[in-house]
Amino acid sequence: YSSYFQPFLDHPGYGAPLILTSDGGAAAFGNNELYKFDKEGKREWMRAIKPQFDEMECQGVAQDTKGNLYAFMLSYDAKRYRGGSERVLCYDMKGNLLWDKTLGTYTVMDNPTISYIRSLNDGRIYLRGHIVREKPVEGKDPVYRYWEGWLNSAGKLTQKAGEVIDWATGEWQTKFQPETP
Repeated sequence: YSSYFQPFLDHPGYGAPLILTSDGGAAAFGNNELYKFDKEGKREWMRAIKPQFDEMECQGVAQDTKGNLYAFMLSYDAKRYRGGSERVLCYDMKGNLLWDKTLGTYTVMDNPTISYIRSLNDGRIYLRGHIVREKPVEGKDPVYRYWEGWLNSAGKLTQKAGEVIDWATGEWQTKFQPETP
C-alpha cells in the first residue's frame, strides 16, 4: 500500500491502510485485498481486488456514516498513462460490492491524485489532492492545482480545482495531513 497514508492510521474518520469501523471492528486494505474484522479481531470477510490493467497501488480504506467501506487505489495502465488513475470500490458492511469506478482519465489532464481521505458527518467522503487542468507546455512539467472532491455512497463525485501548487514552499504538505483536534 502507499506509505503516504500511514500518518492517518491513528486518526478516526480518516482513510488509512487500517481503520476502526463503526461496529467496533476494523477494516484493512493492502496487497490488493480488503479485509473486514469483527471487534474480537476475527476476519469476517476478505475481498481480492483484481487490477484493471498493469498494476495497482493500494492507498487506504474509509467508512461512511452508513457503514459502507471505500477502497482507494491508483490503477496503472502503461499503454495509456504511466501516472495511473484513481480507482475507488465501495462495499457494504457484508462485503457486497456496490460499485467500482475510476475518478479520472488515464491521461495527465483531469486526473486527480488523492492525498487525503476523510469521512464527513453528512455521509460523503471528502478527498484532497492535486490535478492538472491546463495542457502542459511541450517539454515542461505540468502545472498542478489543489483539488477537492466529495464522493457520495452512490459513487457520484463532485469536485473543484483550486490555486496552483508551489511545490517549493512545502505548504502543500500541511494541506494533506490530518488536522489536529
